[in-house]
Amino acid sequence: MKDPRQTNPAIRSSLALTLALAIWSPVQARSGEPMEEKVMTAAPMEPSSQEQMNPYFSAINYNLPKDMLMLMLLPDFQIARTGRNFLTGMTMAEYGVTDRLTVGVMAEGEKINGLPATYGGLRFNAYFRVFPEDHFLNFTLYGEFEDLNAAGLYKMEVAGFGGEDLEGSLREARNTPVRTFEQRAIVYHDWGRLNATFNFVSETGFDSHENDFGYSWGVFWQPSWMAMGMDAGKAMPGMADVNRSTPPVLSFKRLGVGVEMIGALGNTHQFGIDWNRQQHYAGPVFSYALSQNWSFRVESAVGLSRVSDPFVLRMGVSYSIDQFAHRLRQAF
Repeated sequence: MKDPRQTNPAIRSSLALTLALAIWSPVQARSGEPMEEKVMTAAPMEPSSQEQMNPYFSAINYNLPKDMLMLMLLPDFQIARTGRNFLTGMTMAEYGVTDRLTVGVMAEGEKINGLPATYGGLRFNAYFRVFPEDHFLNFTLYGEFEDLNAAGLYKMEVAGFGGEDLEGSLREARNTPVRTFEQRAIVYHDWGRLNATFNFVSETGFDSHENDFGYSWGVFWQPSWMAMGMDAGKAMPGMADVNRSTPPVLSFKRLGVGVEMIGALGNTHQFGIDWNRQQHYAGPVFSYALSQNWSFRVESAVGLSRVSDPFVLRMGVSYSIDQFAHRLRQAF
């Protein structure tokens, strides 16, 4: 038998070419699959910036994901029960230290018709989700130091008795400190896209050392574009990418709807509902996901008691930055 090494070079080249084709053909067949099928078998996408974001104005539910920075601008227009109508505004920055711990800082001010704009003060907050895994009721503890003055009229919450419209001169109000420590016990639950949350509020005055109590609750139907991706991805790998395809700029998939109510529950001397002496507000909430980072929300709340302001139009624009600390390190 002839030594294979002495085989004609043309035959050896043909054999090599045949072997290469045998190996390359299946690879080429797999790589030539349509792009859509490759997407279908891909791993589920990570949650976007707006998934499971708090849509309410007073009630609180979710913590921010780790290393996310959320910036918010929250202007309100209020028809006053007594005196002149006014605008209030708050700027807020919150950061997810971990998936369970969120910290933030807020600055607020107000503008009464016919009077100059006035600085209302600062708030510093932190909230911690007690259990790392989802339960039927997810429990969060919240604390906030309020370094405000008597001209700070933004309705982050209501508590105790009576109204909160400006009484007396603006000059005097600006020079009157109102420092409190606010605590909240927060419970919430999700049924798919539907979220329900309840906050019990307690405010302790630094001067009086007495507690005023209040509540806030909300029910909200999340936008399908921002809320359904992870659920679909868990159910069938790759389906998240299909369901999360970007809808048109004007689309009901970007819209979330709900209702929110806030009110007071008295104080340490008289706890409970005394309707005509306490503030209570309720109204529908709408959110619109402009993109995966930008969102807009609005609420039209009406006063329900004699000491409540008749109407409050609440608006908010938020912008989120994922992996903020990582991006900051890269920038420098």
